Amino acid sequence: MAEKRVLVLDDEPATLSTFKKFFADFQHGVSYLVETASNGAEAARVLRRGRPDLILLDVQMKGLDGLALLKQVRAVDRTIPVIVVTGRQNGRSLSEALSAGIFAYAPKPCDFIQLEHLVGLVVSSRVAAPA
Repeated sequence: MAEKRVLVLDDEPATLSTFKKFFADFQHGVSYLVETASNGAEAARVLRRGRPDLILLDVQMKGLDGLALLKQVRAVDRTIPVIVVTGRQNGRSLSEALSAGIFAYAPKPCDFIQLEHLVGLVVSSRVAAPA
């Protein structure tokens, strides 16, 4: 199976590092190229280099509205799976994220077993989908 490209958007360097390790430790036969961004400009640069297979997005970041970024991504490509991973757990944010077509919502702190399952579902659904 080909390497999967993942974009992780979070404003906390420790969180970005944790997610890179998380994807390196996966045990389900898929390798991942993990690219990270901590602001909108970095995210735009990564997205210009090519379409990721998955985006993990924090909706609450300093200097960047994750929901606004999600809407910008959706304006360009509605098919990129997005998992919102955030400590901000209010109904309005969840409702907006769901209406923007996210694949899943995972609260922080993360249950990494659950998150690995969600990522596995994304990967398997992307493999099964016709090109």
